[in-house]
Amino acid sequence: MATFDIFISHAWSYSERYWGVVGLLNLAAENLTWFNYRNYSVPAHDPIIDPSEQVRIAKLRALLKEQVRQASCVVIPAGMYVANRYWIQEEINLAKTGFAYPKKLVGIRRRGQERTPSELVDQCDAMVAWNSTSLANAIRDVAAS
Repeated sequence: MATFDIFISHAWSYSERYWGVVGLLNLAAENLTWFNYRNYSVPAHDPIIDPSEQVRIAKLRALLKEQVRQASCVVIPAGMYVANRYWIQEEINLAKTGFAYPKKLVGIRRRGQERTPSELVDQCDAMVAWNSTSLANAIRDVAAS
């Protein structure tokens, strides 16, 4: 059984989408004998609080870099990209250019979503529907490339 190290892009105001992706990954781990994962996302129980906005942003960037560093794949829920473009693009840029070996990006369309931002699609190594098996297969495929 392969274990994949994953960072799930998210914003706390959209935590239901984050937990939805975790649910898909858990379902894949239960149903696919070859799939397991470790979640390296920034923990919700440890928020970054600082009176200085600049210091808080610098701390968040450093924490994101450490979390993404440990992952081999970044999963991006497409439904969050428009509303949270700044930070998600920061995570994409970090994944693509912040390390000696770029991290692979898997975009996941929101259930029933017909249109996905083309700038997100263009940056992802794979784009899949909201489906546990499709997500697991894409993670495996990008990890092998």
